[in-house]
Formats: sequence, structure tokens, C-alpha cells
Amino acid sequence: TIKLKGESEYRRALNQITQNLREVSSEMKIVTSTYDKNDTSTEALTAKSGVLNNRLEEQKAKLKLVSDQYKQYYDAVKESANEHIQLGEKLEDAKGKLASIEAQVGKNSQEYKDQEKVVNELQKQYDESTAAQDKNKKSLSQLAVQMNNAEADVIKTTKEIDNLGKESNDCLLYTSPS
Repeated sequence: TIKLKGESEYRRALNQITQNLREVSSEMKIVTSTYDKNDTSTEALTAKSGVLNNRLEEQKAKLKLVSDQYKQYYDAVKESANEHIQLGEKLEDAKGKLASIEAQVGKNSQEYKDQEKVVNELQKQYDESTAAQDKNKKSLSQLAVQMNNAEADVIKTTKEIDNLGKESNDCLLYTSPS
């Protein structure tokens, strides 16, 4: 599996953002419990807007962090896949050489036994690399899910802020003197 440079910093930053989002969520609970659901007073709308804007900023930070990590991991997985292909080619070449040695001098020669060891070692490396490729693809997929969820959260919060802005405008229309 791939261990990226800066992965522990990424995890720390992601944990901090997640904690900040929990805090903002608890702030929204306070605002929601303080004001009636249908309260469209300027004070209520301002409080809701402030918390939503804080949430949006944290969500954008999370999206950027996860997106950057995804791009970095994607590049590393791509490089690892290329190395895996090269290892497979090397293994096939070694198998071809082994078959050639067998045809020329037989299975009992020292040259054949030495090449057989090379093939066996390459096969072991290739099998390990295959398993690592599977893990890398799964990890990349999990990062893609995190990134998509973070983007969906940003979109949802943006819509909530837009709707709050509409409520605020409606409130001003109904309360302004004619």
C-alpha cells in the first residue's frame, strides 16, 4: 500500500476540521433551540446565517483538503500501477528465459535452478504487488467517496444559505413600511 508524504498531517488536519464541524453543528443546535423554527426576525436570521457561514467555511476547507489528498494519492496509485506493469513484464521475461534454458540444457542444470529462483522471487513480488494494487484501488475509492460527500455538504450548506437569504428578503418585504 501507498503511504504518502504528509499523510499524518492530512489526518490531523481532517480530524481538526471534523471537530470544528461538530462544534459548528452544536452551535446550530443552540441557535435552533433559541429561536422558533419559523422565526424570521433579523436577530434569528443573523444568528443562523453566521453559523451556516462558519459551517460552509469548514466544509470548503475539508473539501480542499480531501481533494488535494485525492489528487496526490491518485498520482501515487498511477505510478504504483506503472511499476506493477513493469514488474509483470520483468516476470514474463524471466519465465521466457527459464523456458529457453530448459529447452537448451534441461531442468537439472545449475543455470536452470538459478533462473527458477529468480522467477519464483519475481512471482512473489508480483503477487504482493497485485495485493497492494487492490488495496490502493480500495483506498482511492474511499477517498473519492469522502471527496464527493464533502462536495455534497458544501452544496447543501450553500443552498441553505441561499434559502436563508430569500427568507431574509421576504422578511424585509413584509416588515418594511408601505
